[in-house]
Amino acid sequence: MHSADQNFAEKDVVSLNWNELLNLKRSLSSYLKETTNKIIEIERSKIQLLNGKIHTNSEELKLLLNKSKEVRSSIKSKNSEFLVTSQKISQSKDFLSTMESRISNESEEELISSIKNLTDKIDKKHYGTESEKNRIAQELKDKSMKMEAIKAIKAIKEGLDQLNQQADNFKENIRILNLDNVDLDNRLNNCKLSADVLHNERRKLWSERSMLLDKYNAALEKLEVINLQMDKIAKVRRQHPHLPGQRISDSEILKVKEEAKRKLDSGSKLSFEELKLLYSDGD
Repeated sequence: MHSADQNFAEKDVVSLNWNELLNLKRSLSSYLKETTNKIIEIERSKIQLLNGKIHTNSEELKLLLNKSKEVRSSIKSKNSEFLVTSQKISQSKDFLSTMESRISNESEEELISSIKNLTDKIDKKHYGTESEKNRIAQELKDKSMKMEAIKAIKAIKEGLDQLNQQADNFKENIRILNLDNVDLDNRLNNCKLSADVLHNERRKLWSERSMLLDKYNAALEKLEVINLQMDKIAKVRRQHPHLPGQRISDSEILKVKEEAKRKLDSGSKLSFEELKLLYSDGD
């Protein structure tokens, strides 16, 4: 606590003389100025600076939240696309397994050669009977169907390769998005922690400001009491430049006057000097 405040608490203002009151008034005035500067610094500098930091932190938090929503939405979308692709891969594999089980072990080249020979036989009528012709035609049909099946299998395998590549791309994209999401979560947590720290600092400053205002008001009240006492002493000095027979202090004159008032109120007898002191200012 300031020295002026301590002095005030330890002494009764009525017992202080003019010089002591003047010193105490100067000390309190200095304290009020110092406290005012502290309050202004808190309001115009520290709190404004914190408000700026809180605003910046809040804007960053909004951006991070929006970015986090976008990333989470992208993860959800990519997962959905990956699921659809995975289902297509599964269906393609099932269909491929079924098709491969229905064809012989003949190679594509062997089938091409067989189809050419069978076609030539029919075109050149290298058959003896109608039954042999039908047999050749059926065999040609079977070989052609196997050839179409092999072409279909090749197309399915090519499509399956593309689907597998798409699935790998989705998995890589999802992996990167998950890493981004983890990073954003960490940044969001840090941003929220910073916001808590900044708001706590601001609450402390408001609390400090409130405490300083209380001290300021208390000191101002004490200064008013001192000014009132100094006004009384100044008035007594104007009315009683000196007392006969001895020199007494301002505070002693006030005490004598207060005692004279109490005697008058209680009906006790007053001396001439007490009456003179009591009524000289018209009170």
